[in-house]
Amino acid sequence: MKRLSVLLFLCFSLLAGGKTLRPLVWVLDAGHGGKDTGTETRKYKEKDITLEITKQVAALIRKNKPGIKLILTREKDKFVSLDERCQIANRANADLFLSIHVNAVEKKPLLSGTETFYADTRFIKEAVLQSSHAKTIDRSELLAWLLQKNYYEAGRKANRGAKPERLYVLSHTMMPAALTEVGFLSNIDDEAYVTSKRGQAEIALSIYNALAEYYQTTQAKTHMKTLARLRSSNGRSSGLKVEKAKPADVPPAEKPKTEKPKPAPEKNDVLLAEATTTPEIAAEPADSTAEEVKPTEAISPSVPVFSIQIVAVSTELRSDDERLQGLFPVTFVKSGNMFKGLYGGTTDYQQARKTLAEIREKFPDAFIVAYLGEEPITTARALELTR
Repeated sequence: MKRLSVLLFLCFSLLAGGKTLRPLVWVLDAGHGGKDTGTETRKYKEKDITLEITKQVAALIRKNKPGIKLILTREKDKFVSLDERCQIANRANADLFLSIHVNAVEKKPLLSGTETFYADTRFIKEAVLQSSHAKTIDRSELLAWLLQKNYYEAGRKANRGAKPERLYVLSHTMMPAALTEVGFLSNIDDEAYVTSKRGQAEIALSIYNALAEYYQTTQAKTHMKTLARLRSSNGRSSGLKVEKAKPADVPPAEKPKTEKPKPAPEKNDVLLAEATTTPEIAAEPADSTAEEVKPTEAISPSVPVFSIQIVAVSTELRSDDERLQGLFPVTFVKSGNMFKGLYGGTTDYQQARKTLAEIREKFPDAFIVAYLGEEPITTARALELTR
């Protein structure tokens, strides 16, 4: 009888403190869906991009943090109202809500990069929501800045920051919440990146790493200190020492679907050798006019150079790699744990666009990058400097 009493006491104690044993609940919201396509171009719809990235983020969470209960507001192409998205999270008494979107500003095609929003509490009128956000707004801002930091560390240098915004899904959810824009479909380079398999995998990895850092800081109750560092560094540094999911989780660039050789670079193309001190250059094709390519030294370091990123791989490719056949020059630049293969280089943006259209026959995920001297810059900034 005494043993039974002890067991009952323990059971009641666990039930009374059940909140501490409850698993964390995270809600991932793939923006738009069904009849609501979101922003779109002739080839791509936002709803499809957000769903694919969200599924990849979910897979990373399930693999690396199986103790977290995960809820997706949609797992297929279907319409879910804004209110229902909020109710899904509120009914589950979720601990975190993240909505994933893609940006677009049709009249400003040079805009690029990532930005993340958290609730602007000035516009919240309902007393219950006001009370909830008063308790969670710091964590919402923390999540937003961690997302921006991880995009930046992954090479997304156009960091548009974390900002308060008047958005329905942020103001009507009763837990830490953020809405992240992973790029601009209205920008040619961002469109190429966010619609590519490699780009989507890298974005998903950045989002997962941000969530992992959020988990670590909130569990350790160091989130306010981390938030202060992120604010002061504009989302570039948090002071955290964390073991992140590795780039190996990102699939390598797809093998080219065609081995059609690329024509030799035009006369006004220039080398981008200054981007690395030990470049590996593919073998020159027999009919190449490489001797006509202007040397790097002829270009002022104040003049931006546009190049085509064709691959991002964990190990630098050899010059005789079959994927590089017919291409000259190709330079490999180390970025974090990855090597980015850059094809050619020119100070003429329109020429770079022409080259991109041609190279996509062999590398469909290729996109334009820009450098000023040895520093990578956004294409928008590069175009401003060339005006």
